[in-house]
Amino acid sequence: MKPQVEPLPPPAAAGPEPDCHAALERAIAAHDRPPLGEILARRGLGPYRGYSAMLREIRELAASGARLEALGRSVQGEPLLALCFGARRPDPSMRTSVILSGLHPMEWIGIETHFELLRRLLALDLRERAVLAVPVANPDGVLRVDRNLRAGRWRFVRHNARGVDLNRNFDVRWGRRNHWTRLVPWVVRPGPYPASEPEVGAVASALSRRRVDRALSLHSFGGAVLYPSAYSLLPVADAAEHRRWARHVAVRAAARAYRALPCAWYGLGLAQGGLELDWLHERHGALSLLVECSRGGFGPSPQRLLDPFAWFNPPRPAETAARIAAAVLPFVAGSEC
Repeated sequence: MKPQVEPLPPPAAAGPEPDCHAALERAIAAHDRPPLGEILARRGLGPYRGYSAMLREIRELAASGARLEALGRSVQGEPLLALCFGARRPDPSMRTSVILSGLHPMEWIGIETHFELLRRLLALDLRERAVLAVPVANPDGVLRVDRNLRAGRWRFVRHNARGVDLNRNFDVRWGRRNHWTRLVPWVVRPGPYPASEPEVGAVASALSRRRVDRALSLHSFGGAVLYPSAYSLLPVADAAEHRRWARHVAVRAAARAYRALPCAWYGLGLAQGGLELDWLHERHGALSLLVECSRGGFGPSPQRLLDPFAWFNPPRPAETAARIAAAVLPFVAGSEC
């Protein structure tokens, strides 16, 4: 199913916005809509929160003790918001854990898991560690999915507003394709050059000022915990440590254990470049895990068979989110495996 790309407004200004709380409030007001969860639950899709509710959750986490930071703006001008945990004034040399979700905008179970994880982080004393979390890394795409769901449209959405796959736009082996991606080039579009998209550039800029040693990406689906590399079948130098953590998370993430394996092997040996998993590992030296949350949401009903949103998101998100959040919490908090 070939995704459609909407017309774009003039480009938004780049760079962080000084008054991040005002930016958040403006976005909440601009996208205020009735709750989406009840609508989706009636369709058998599960009680997922819509974009405006995601923004309210970010506001509530900030009110509960997390620090809000605006990293920049999306193609269509939405604020790219991060929540920070740990020391009030983190030193640039402080070890930092990074959490990303929503790069692929249809994978809402990753966002739900992210919020559950952040709720648990609020209760922890992180000591000499900081955490930077970006729950909605592709807000334009998430907004488009929200609008499709409200209108009852069955659409596959993977890209940002310029039709770029943000998880192929990072600058490690950018542009490397495999046989499958050459067959369906409209599905995996890496962009015109590395970090061409403001969403990726904002994340890269924010992390350039931090000492990142742990990184977690939350996606869906596949029921797997992946680690570098995605661009090569050869093991990375610290593969053993990655493997230990991946297996630790995999056996705790679900009642039936997830798989734990290198990303290229998960892709049936079809290596590819530009993924955040490799970028966080190679550019920052971080232990980098990518969790494919749940095994998908396929089911016997026509809605779950035909609606792409159902393919990626299980109908009971709270159960999946709670289990995965508990499994990854020690990794994010800097514990030893």
